[in-house]
Amino acid sequence: MSERERVRDEREEAVEARPEGYDRIESELLNNSLDLEREAERFKAMGESTRFTLLYLLAQEGQIGSGELADLLDRRQNDLYHHLNTLEDAGLVGKFRDGQTRVYELSPLAEAFVPQIFEAISDRAEAV
Repeated sequence: MSERERVRDEREEAVEARPEGYDRIESELLNNSLDLEREAERFKAMGESTRFTLLYLLAQEGQIGSGELADLLDRRQNDLYHHLNTLEDAGLVGKFRDGQTRVYELSPLAEAFVPQIFEAISDRAEAV
């Protein structure tokens, strides 16, 4: 048996041995069409305070240039690129160039749920 076949068999065994809760989330929530690990990684990317703030600003403003984001967070642009790239890799932000400026915005995927998360948080804050 090749190494590749052995790894595949181990993965299949791990999936078969998963607790019921994982099967439920994949079938009930993810409709067996989305990947649980990928979806969890999106929330992990959101869970860091700088990235969370970047998402909030983009949700509120729409499109923001990298220089303006740096000014809003009192950070150097280069310091923010790691965070913005992480959000982009997670499928949460997109970017384009406007001349020499990198402009960031929520991805269509993020537009579908990120504003609702911030709205729920705002509602909780107002209720306290």
